Amino acid sequence: MNRPKRRSCIDQIKPYEPGKPVEEVERELGLKGVLKLASNENPLGPSPAALKALKGILGRLHYYPDGNCYYLKEALARKFGFTPAEVIVGNGTDELLMLLALAYINPGDEAVTVYPTFSEYEFALRLMGGVPRPVPLKGKNFDYDPGALAGAINERTRLVFICSPNNPTGSLISPAQLESFMRDLPPRILVVLDHAYIEYVTGSAHPNGLDYIRQGRPLLVLRTFSKIYGLAGLRVGFGLAPAGVIADLNRVREPFNVNTPAQVAAVAALEDEEHLKRSLAMVEKGRRQLAAGLAMMGLRAVPGGGNFLFVDTGTDSRKVFEALLQRGIIIRSGDIFGFPTHIRVTCGTEEQNESFLKALAEVLA
Repeated sequence: MNRPKRRSCIDQIKPYEPGKPVEEVERELGLKGVLKLASNENPLGPSPAALKALKGILGRLHYYPDGNCYYLKEALARKFGFTPAEVIVGNGTDELLMLLALAYINPGDEAVTVYPTFSEYEFALRLMGGVPRPVPLKGKNFDYDPGALAGAINERTRLVFICSPNNPTGSLISPAQLESFMRDLPPRILVVLDHAYIEYVTGSAHPNGLDYIRQGRPLLVLRTFSKIYGLAGLRVGFGLAPAGVIADLNRVREPFNVNTPAQVAAVAALEDEEHLKRSLAMVEKGRRQLAAGLAMMGLRAVPGGGNFLFVDTGTDSRKVFEALLQRGIIIRSGDIFGFPTHIRVTCGTEEQNESFLKALAEVLA
């Protein structure tokens, strides 16, 4: 087959491995009621306020969306105490990661990450010819090591990605650990603090990255409407950073990048505190239920945050994945993260969690 010569960096990119849709799994296996606990979605669905707001804009879909996300940026700025110039909105945080690479990475530039972590950091870097420098998380709890992160920085480093809670492990970087790392960080390096799951963390266990931004420190906080807000299908994420960083990202952002339904639903969801409380309560209860059920099987989940658990099954996770699939339950196998005996499972409703635990016990037996 004749085709153009592709860029050399493409050979270093591993394509993302998406899960199959529930409907396709049901068709292939002849099952009904397949349960998806693989993608850390909110089983309670979108907020009622968001659904109501969506009905009101269906007659306006022939217009282009607001290219500046004016009302959503205003709402986010009010909620977090920033100016709209310090806010950027994207087609999910995935797009914002791509904008970071477009704005700051030249071929050969480096970015520090941890391992294992969210694969899209490496994808965005590789696409621009950048080089990831992964720092392994420590021990069976996959703890952050600020000293090792600092030790990975060199003259080619441009970005540092810190995911907290970390996907897939759930690991949290503590306020003291982040402060230790930020203290001597060269101002030319931008720290990207990915808080996709931060709403599930209670108490003072996590750092308030927003304070660094208010101090004018080189830090970007990423957050999303895809998890606790239940709007994964609309793809809307946002970032908070000093105005200069946001201006750089807007230079490489495509116009009309966030569709109208996403903007309208996000504004409404942002104000629906009751839906967030219900969603958080469900996950807190679900984490306890899953941890107790796993303990009865002699298994232990990695401690941390997020609406998921990372569990070492002690056996081939791909075989566990396939066996659970045959029983109508979809999870994530750890081999895609480089941990062939681990699985990642999303916290569901009480009934969903019970179905998973029962099926897992059968599989491991």
